[in-house]
Parts: sequence; structure tokens; C-alpha cells
Amino acid sequence: MKSSVPSRGLQDIRTMSERISVVDNPQKKYLALAMLELEKARRAKEKRSAVERVAGIDKRLADITAEQAELLADAAAEMETSLPADQRAQAEDLDRSSGGFKLAY
Repeated sequence: MKSSVPSRGLQDIRTMSERISVVDNPQKKYLALAMLELEKARRAKEKRSAVERVAGIDKRLADITAEQAELLADAAAEMETSLPADQRAQAEDLDRSSGGFKLAY
């Protein structure tokens, strides 16, 4: 004979976990805080690394600018000493002209 009352299974057993809602679970809140703190530390380390890289790039740019100025000054001084006075005047005249240079065919 079959009874009209259905048999109960494992799904019907009530536990204490049903009494704690997901929102009020303190362990999840502490875990979320810990994860945020770890991410904050990781981002701070990334930021320090990026700032150091930018400082290195800025230093190299300053070195390049100084080296360019030094090379230009050396080239100008060498040009002054290598050209005789009359050629120096011609070179200055050529620099002033806006026509550039001309080729004869």
C-alpha cells in the first residue's frame, strides 16, 4: 500500500546554513576586505615601478639633450677653426640666402 505522504529526502533536511543570509555573512566581508587590501598593495607596487621607469626615461632624455648640445657646440667650433676667413664669409652668405643650393647641369 502506498501512502499519500511523499517520502522525504536529503533535500528536505534543514540546516543552520539557511539561517545566515549571504549579505550578513561576516566571513565573506572579511575575505572581501582582505582581497581589496591585497589588490591595493599590488597596485601601489605597480605605481612605484611605473614612477621609477618614468624617472629613468626623463633622465635619459635630459642626457640626450645635453649630449646633442655638446656635439653641436663641438661641430660649430670645429667649423670655425677649419674654414678660412673668406670661406667663412661665403658660408654665412649661403646660410642667409633662402634659395638653398643650386646644381649646375
